[in-house]
Amino acid sequence: FPCFSLAKIWGAPPPACATRLATEIKLPFGISDVSTLGPFLNFRFDRGALVSATVEQVIADKFISRPHGIEKEKIIVEYSSPNIAKPFHVGHLRATLIGNCLDRVYRRMGYPTVSINHLGDWGTQFGFVWAGCEIWGKPKDPSVEALVELYRQATSLKEKQEAQKKGGAELAAGETDVNALARSYFIDLEGGVQYAVDFWQWCLDLSLIYLKDTYSRLGVRFDHYTGESFYSDKLERVKTELSSAGILTESQGAWGVDLGEEIGFARILTPDGRSLYLTRDIAAAFYRAETFKFTKALYVVGAPQTLHFQQIKGIFKRLNKPFGEGIEHVAFGHVMGMKTRGEGGAIELNHFLDEAFDRSLTAYREQVVKRPEGLDENEVARAVALGAIVFSNLNRSRQKDVHFSWDTALAFQGDTGPYLLYALARIHGIHEKAKASGVKEKKADFKDYLNDEAAFYLAMVIADFDTVLAYTIAENEPAHLSAFGLEIAKAFSKAYNELKVVGEKEEIAASRLALFIATGKVLREVIELIGMQPLERM
Repeated sequence: FPCFSLAKIWGAPPPACATRLATEIKLPFGISDVSTLGPFLNFRFDRGALVSATVEQVIADKFISRPHGIEKEKIIVEYSSPNIAKPFHVGHLRATLIGNCLDRVYRRMGYPTVSINHLGDWGTQFGFVWAGCEIWGKPKDPSVEALVELYRQATSLKEKQEAQKKGGAELAAGETDVNALARSYFIDLEGGVQYAVDFWQWCLDLSLIYLKDTYSRLGVRFDHYTGESFYSDKLERVKTELSSAGILTESQGAWGVDLGEEIGFARILTPDGRSLYLTRDIAAAFYRAETFKFTKALYVVGAPQTLHFQQIKGIFKRLNKPFGEGIEHVAFGHVMGMKTRGEGGAIELNHFLDEAFDRSLTAYREQVVKRPEGLDENEVARAVALGAIVFSNLNRSRQKDVHFSWDTALAFQGDTGPYLLYALARIHGIHEKAKASGVKEKKADFKDYLNDEAAFYLAMVIADFDTVLAYTIAENEPAHLSAFGLEIAKAFSKAYNELKVVGEKEEIAASRLALFIATGKVLREVIELIGMQPLERM
């Protein structure tokens, strides 16, 4: 500590100020000694005391401090939001993993949290699936894949018919105008006509079974599946609020709100009266503010939708609705390189997960030479596959694009998910070997036996867990947690080579074992909060 600033206050040379301060200062916990070096004051950590305190707090589950009053706050996390009657492709994966991580972290810190999957279950895609069924008949073996094929055929026919019209040719006699049929269906759906609602419900039921099976593979759960359709009877309120405030205006036949040159004209209704995605998002925000009384509503949606959320916040500002300030767009970049063998274009997520499992099993058998006997290698491969995918999506700032590589993601060394899983399994192995050798776990003061540099560094790393969680929440940034997991794994690797447990004197062995148990406890939490599946043996 430099004492130059004290010289003017005390009217003495800086070295004299340092000497005086050294004699008067009361040393806090964790500082064992103070000395002077000219105008500087040097402090020495009490390594043993700090390591011992950290280990005891972690083992006693007292290592996370929650901000005062958070139980009065309500957090909403909206994420994933795939479209109904369409395949869940890898383009939705990063939103799902970021949202799942934030959902877990807010809950771990004690915030009342609600997770919502805002399904894309309202839109003209149902019109094209309906048109496909009308033209080619309902599939005999209903599935999401069958609905997607009908949608593809109908939209392909639409493009063909539009090209005909542009060329001046009329549709053949008796040929169905697929675009008109789809639009007519969607207008009937918004109007609540029974045939349209029944068909929509059929599509929704098929899709939810498929989606929930997929989420189960990812270890993801939601409190609510409330898609755009849920707000269909709440859309009139949007028009009424905007009209009453005098901000609903007409532009080129459409109705919306003029938010100025920078944000532009936010369209609320099309010329033929149909609602838009923005309309339904505004209706959803009104409902959530009144139902959940949220403090913060996180929307985990790709960066290209930035203008959309600027318009939402701009509209609520014009309406003088304070809850609009709590709406936060958790934007993220693209993921490149997520491919399966021989597959291009949009990749269905289950196909991707299947290949991840196959590749993980191969990587595990090739890279891990000493594998425990009797181990279910399929269980290991599933956890490694999930860990590889999750970590590769979350280990960079969410604003940045991710370049996915199978070889990198599945490596058991380096900055990867499998590396974290392997570190946790090694910690569990230390514990098992120690028990088998008669090393006893003790809840005691370890400060006389944990003075080593490696022990001190490892303990100070895991002591940062509380701070890392706070940063993760402050910036809604899972990359902080991922980086912290790597820091723990690397600090453990160094300590593993320097701090032997089995074969040491009783107190030293017990103290080091306690440190490793505490490390495993924190690392396991990090792995689970990231959204990975921990493994004790691999």
